[in-house]
Amino acid sequence: MKKGLTTYALLLADLAAIVLAFRAAYGLRYALDGLVPVPVWEPFRVHWPAILFGIALWMLLFRSLEMDRLQGGALSFAISHLVPAEALLVVCMLAASYLARIYYSRLLLAFFAVILLAMLAANRAAYQAILTSLRRYGLGLRRVVIVGKSPLAVELAERIQKHRELHYELVGFLFPSTGKPSLERCGQTSGASDEMLEQLVQRRVDELIFALPIRRDTEILEFVARCQKAGIAVKFIPEYYELHASRLESFSVDGIPLLELKETSIPVQYRLVKAAMDYSIALILLMLGWPLMVVIGAVLAIITKGHPLRREIYVGQGGQPFVLYRFNALLPSSANVLEDSWKARFCRFLVRYSFSELPQLWNVLKGDMSLVGPRPEPPNQVRHYSAWHRRRLDLKPGITGLAQVKGLRDSDSLDEKTKHDLEYAANFSPLLDLTLALATPATLLKRRKNGGSGREMLSGSGGRRPRSWSERPWVRPE
Repeated sequence: MKKGLTTYALLLADLAAIVLAFRAAYGLRYALDGLVPVPVWEPFRVHWPAILFGIALWMLLFRSLEMDRLQGGALSFAISHLVPAEALLVVCMLAASYLARIYYSRLLLAFFAVILLAMLAANRAAYQAILTSLRRYGLGLRRVVIVGKSPLAVELAERIQKHRELHYELVGFLFPSTGKPSLERCGQTSGASDEMLEQLVQRRVDELIFALPIRRDTEILEFVARCQKAGIAVKFIPEYYELHASRLESFSVDGIPLLELKETSIPVQYRLVKAAMDYSIALILLMLGWPLMVVIGAVLAIITKGHPLRREIYVGQGGQPFVLYRFNALLPSSANVLEDSWKARFCRFLVRYSFSELPQLWNVLKGDMSLVGPRPEPPNQVRHYSAWHRRRLDLKPGITGLAQVKGLRDSDSLDEKTKHDLEYAANFSPLLDLTLALATPATLLKRRKNGGSGREMLSGSGGRRPRSWSERPWVRPE
């Protein structure tokens, strides 16, 4: 999809922010000379090589990491996307200065990182406000009609409405019927191609996106040709788009286009980086969070009469079973706890904000799980997997994942969760892991805004509270 002028304006604002942030950090560093003496005073001009290097690197990161992306217009997602990218920028600047044997104040670079993050976040807040204003007045938007009424067409419409940076305005859906198109959500319905094309032109439609196969034995090809002649761009989604486990690569044989489904797997070097990140971050989180975990465990020991933890058998990478740990925040019916008691509210709080999942950091250190990946499921659900669903098992299960950041939970469709999990595998990078990990807290906070009850688990029970422990034969309370 083409980038709009606002995207390039955002890039220019980011580049200006790099220069201004470095200048502000330089002034702040030398303003603190009395508190932290500067060994050698240097004029600002000697820092221009680092600034130009940072500008060039950010232009590369902006393009490759899609730094203009807004997930559903959520500023929190944009900021979580910024943090790992800016961290990579600063680390590369440090490495480049070391290799070039050019000294830059480490305190200056620390100030630069903090100021730059604030300015980049401000840029995205302004970017979001500009996109909202443009959309309100219909400026710079490409009016689009989706052809089809399948779940894929609905999914495309939802994604268009989420991503304002695409500058798309959804006009409606075009439903082919017996080879003849008809339009809905545009005020009128017509079955004649000529009349339909006239309606599209009257409504100033810029693009048609086909979310269904284009067959030769229908009138669709003639309709497509007329649309192109009228200046309406035509795009289509590949028929096997939903095979997220594969990459699509195109080539031709004497002018006949072919699409090849190439198997995707996480490269060995990325797996090593991912494992190192998992162990180091999990260890740091355990060292920082053990007092909180002790308090939660002590309270649950009182509530559950000595059983603060649960051990559950789940299916991990390669279909291998493992023992998953979580706080015992589900109360058996024998506890006779009132729904509005402090015990029930405490347990619901743990589940709603996923504090009940904190012991899974130990699963990460054991190597059974990763910080980011598909959420694991119990054997009685995995045994019903199709071959497509079992592709989730090629990855190590995670505490959080792309499906969870998108807001999906146990009660949602397994197909939807699998689609996002395989999309994560096809687009994996260490920066994506950091982005999803940083975006998870904002997703959890949305549960409060959206009125989440906390009765659903991120995984396992599917949101249904069991009547007794015997209903969960794979659970062993400790």
